[in-house]
Amino acid sequence: MSRLSMKLLAIAIVMLPPGGHIREGAAQSAATFDAISIKPNRNGAAASDTNTTPGRLSLINVTPKSLVWRAFGLLDPQVAGAPDWMSSERYDVIAVTGGADALSDKERQPFLRAMLADRWQFRFHWETKNLRVYSLVGAKNGSKLVPHTGPGEYSMKIEAAAVRLILRSTKGNMRRLVEILTGQMRGLVINDTGLSGEYDFTLEWTQDQNVDVAGPSLVTALQEQLGLRLESARKPMPVLVIDHIERPSEN
Repeated sequence: MSRLSMKLLAIAIVMLPPGGHIREGAAQSAATFDAISIKPNRNGAAASDTNTTPGRLSLINVTPKSLVWRAFGLLDPQVAGAPDWMSSERYDVIAVTGGADALSDKERQPFLRAMLADRWQFRFHWETKNLRVYSLVGAKNGSKLVPHTGPGEYSMKIEAAAVRLILRSTKGNMRRLVEILTGQMRGLVINDTGLSGEYDFTLEWTQDQNVDVAGPSLVTALQEQLGLRLESARKPMPVLVIDHIERPSEN
């Protein structure tokens, strides 16, 4: 079995509900926040911010659809049936866990699933669909990524410069990189690099290869600038299908 096939199988197993069966259900969980504040954010900004501190989680200017991604550890192509407002409306979510520790991405997932079920009346079921999958792996000559050293705050942001896009990373990680690549490639990108550290890098590519502007495509830029490449295939993947969701009341 290829490394890509093994990775897809592992993802499918992790994403199945307890008992290993794809079934209908609500985003239910035993872990619940002690208190939650949810308010619309109408500042018009495109960027969101996540801040996890001991006993507290702040998600600022996030879309409801991104809450589903975070709650289930999914990327955009793995969520179907979302109404348009889940991608256009933004909210500030401030939650208190009642614990003394800061939650990791994995640890906060059951809390977010419980919040979706209770405050957003979220209901869903699982289906298997054929999706375009890209496996992110190291190039034949190896990765060119250099681990972050010294001080610096985490940042991974895309800047637009005419028809070019520039991704600047400080203390960046592969989890966030595949999220960005998924949006740019319009297909699910899976991290198969084996890299788990934090990295500083700049990635620059030409957004539209049809215009007469010098510059590499995203696929070429990944290989030339970061020593990474994408392997493409279509694979059956578990997809979360939204059956029902409502806007939460302000508080």
